[in-house]
Amino acid sequence: MKMSNTSTKITTHILNICIILAGEDCTKKAEEGDMLTAEFHGFLANGHARFESSHDSKKPSSFKIGHGYMIKGLERGMLQVCVGEKRRIHIPAVLAYGKIGDGKNVPPGADLVYDVEVIHIQKGTTPPNIFAKIDLNKDKKISREEMGAFILETGRTVTLRGQSEIDNVVSEIFNLEDLNEDGFVDFEEFSGPKKGKHDEL
Repeated sequence: MKMSNTSTKITTHILNICIILAGEDCTKKAEEGDMLTAEFHGFLANGHARFESSHDSKKPSSFKIGHGYMIKGLERGMLQVCVGEKRRIHIPAVLAYGKIGDGKNVPPGADLVYDVEVIHIQKGTTPPNIFAKIDLNKDKKISREEMGAFILETGRTVTLRGQSEIDNVVSEIFNLEDLNEDGFVDFEEFSGPKKGKHDEL
C-alpha cells in the first residue's frame, strides 16, 4: 500500500468521506451486493468516544453492502472502496441511528465517525430490488399501507402476532426511514436493497 500525499475528500449529500490511505491496486471497487472484510472503529462525533470496534471481537468484520444490513451512512460510504484503502466516514445522524439512537451506546441525534480499512472484497450478486416490491403503485415512495402489506406478505412471525404488531413494526421502520417526516419513505430515504434509478424499477 502507498500513502497518499494528501487526503482526498468526497462529499455525497451530507455524508463526508475522507480517503486517508489509497490501496496500490484499485481495479476492483466495492459495489452493492459485495462482501467486505474490514477493520473498523466507530466513534461519536461529539467527543470522539468509541462505541464499537472490530478489535472488540479480535478479528476483522465481514458484511455485505447494499442489503440494508448496516446504517445508511456506512452502506453509502463503503461503495467504490478498494482493497487496502483506509477511509474516515463522517455520518450525520439522519444516515445513522436518527433521532432514536441505537438504544445502547449511540444517543439520539448523534453524528458518527467511522475509521475503516478494507482487507478483502468478495464479489457478490446484485441484491433484490425490495423497494420496487413494496412500492405497489409505483409512485416512487412507500406509504405505511404499502409497508404493512409487504410485512403481511413476508413477515410470517410478525403476522402471527396480529395487526397491532404489524402496525408497531411499521411505526419503528418509519421512525428510522422517514427522514423528512412527510409520512412516506422515498427512494433516497429507503435503506434496503434497491436499484440506482427508480425509472428502472
